[in-house]
Formats: sequence, C-alpha cells, structure tokens
Amino acid sequence: MRFVCDAMLGKLAAYLRMAGIDAAYSRGRSLPPLIAKARAEGRIILTRRTEMPREASSAGVYFVKSNYPAEQLRDVLTHFALRLDQKNFFSRCLLCNERLVSIDKRAAQGNVPEYVLNTSAEFSQCPCCKKIYWKGTHYAHMLRQFNNLLTGAGGDVNTVSE
Repeated sequence: MRFVCDAMLGKLAAYLRMAGIDAAYSRGRSLPPLIAKARAEGRIILTRRTEMPREASSAGVYFVKSNYPAEQLRDVLTHFALRLDQKNFFSRCLLCNERLVSIDKRAAQGNVPEYVLNTSAEFSQCPCCKKIYWKGTHYAHMLRQFNNLLTGAGGDVNTVSE
C-alpha cells in the first residue's frame, strides 16, 4: 500500500517510512499537485483536512483524526490493517522515501566518520539523496522509540521486538 501525506502530516510520513511503508510527503498546501501525485502513483491521500475537492475521492482519501503523530500512525495501521515486519524497519530514506540499497563498506569510506567505518559492518544508502545509514547506537535507540510509539498509543496493534 502506498500513501501520500499532505503538508499537515510530515511526522506521520516519517513514522510510516521508519516502518518501511511507502509514504510520500507533499510540503505544499496546494491540493491539485497532491491529487495528481496520488492518481499518477496509485497512492492513498492521508490528510487532516476536513474538506477535500470531489476529484480527490478518485485517488482515495483517508482523514487522519488525531493531532498526535503516534496516534496517527496507530490509526493508519489499524484502518488499513497493515501488519508490520521488523525486517522492513528503516529500509526507506527518511528524507526522500526511496528504498535504501546496501553498499560496500569501501563506498561509505570518506562519507561517514572514521569511528563509524571501524565499528559498523553494514551500510545502506539512498539512491536519490545519497544519505548513508548504518546500525549504530542510534539504531537501537530509534528502534526502542519506534516500539514505544507503536505500543504507547494504547492497545497492542503489532509486536515490535529488537
């Protein structure tokens, strides 16, 4: 399932990407480009807008009820019956939404701190913006945060483990 989040749902887009879900983000407030993107790419529009033009319905629109990103994530996961798979976590660029590709340690050399190069075995890179990712101490911290995000919004949607 593919989504496009409107300008009011930037944090939700980032959380969906952390979960490995394809979530484009439209920074602009103009609706025609958002609707065109949804139609052209087969995406469902996620929005906080209470009123949308009739032509948006052909793309598919879901009104996200909560103001809080953790609850928004839970709402979307529940409404669309999305099951999360930990192997997909952190598989997308948080900036571009592109699927990350594994790169050789040598390709990371000169682009990451020397300590990271010496202590990390696996690296991934966004093919679009070229940002490099690795599973450092921040990875475990983000995984715990993500687990808290999913379980802390009330109820037990999906089990996330380290």
